Amino acid sequence: MGPGGEFDPSLLRALAEEAATAEDAPRARKLYAALLQVLQQVSGPKHPNTLDAQYNLANWTGMAGDAADACAQMAALRTLIEEGYGPGDDDTLALRAHHAKWTWLAGDAATALELYAALLPVISAALGWEHSFVQEVRAEFAICSALIGDVTESRQQFSALAPEAERVLGAEHLATLAAWYHLALMTEAAGNPVGAREQLAALLPVVKRVLGPRHPITHFVRSSFFRLDQELGR
Repeated sequence: MGPGGEFDPSLLRALAEEAATAEDAPRARKLYAALLQVLQQVSGPKHPNTLDAQYNLANWTGMAGDAADACAQMAALRTLIEEGYGPGDDDTLALRAHHAKWTWLAGDAATALELYAALLPVISAALGWEHSFVQEVRAEFAICSALIGDVTESRQQFSALAPEAERVLGAEHLATLAAWYHLALMTEAAGNPVGAREQLAALLPVVKRVLGPRHPITHFVRSSFFRLDQELGR
């Protein structure tokens, strides 16, 4: 309790942050939900601490496996964030990106694509086309393009993104390796399995060395390479 008898949310916040640091999604979700309820009463629904707790609750709801609920929470929170911080604020832009991501992961790639398409010009103008956050959004836009069947658009996006990520983030950065892998997948989907196999052959030793033989990306690259190698009769 605080000095005036009101509940002090600091301990609850610390427990929620501890669960988040430990990546215990169900516990983090539960604690942020409790923290939000307290902050709404103590500080009001539009206080920055309340909005921060609500944002964390939405993300950990998704991390706990409920992408649809996370998407709904983000949509409800967006108006409050934009009113509180402004449409061009970093927190507003981050929320819009997460809203699009949870929309995609909830199974609505078409709507997510629209959200990403509206967000990209804003963040690229504010941060630059090669900023790491912009590159992350571009990669998710490209994935959603593939999910709705626009392989050409997705391949064009990854063709530009992969070398840019290598230049900006480094050749061994996880986002760079993932971009090269997605480019290979889209190359195959576009009807060029030979080119895809060559890309995977170049990528496989790099991911094995950087990420190790048991990393999921290494597994995906290796499986895709050997599948194409067999199909092409190499």
